[in-house]
Amino acid sequence: MWRNTAMPVKILILDARACFPALTFVVYWSWATFYIALGGVAFFLVTSWFGLTVPSMLRLIRRWLVGPVRPAVPTWKRRRLA
Repeated sequence: MWRNTAMPVKILILDARACFPALTFVVYWSWATFYIALGGVAFFLVTSWFGLTVPSMLRLIRRWLVGPVRPAVPTWKRRRLA
């Protein structure tokens, strides 16, 4: 029982977070929310297919946007002309 407590919560094959876009579609019934819900569920399915959780996927996207150079000193503490 305790060994599965760190596993992500799933409802059938979907991540439990994928239910929020679907719930939004059920509450606000329109074509726009249907497409948003479909995109949200597809995002969560692709994320789980790669074996990632949502926070790790966001870290991966952030790393892709920032690039390989990660300076250790913050920009406001850097000496510019020294």
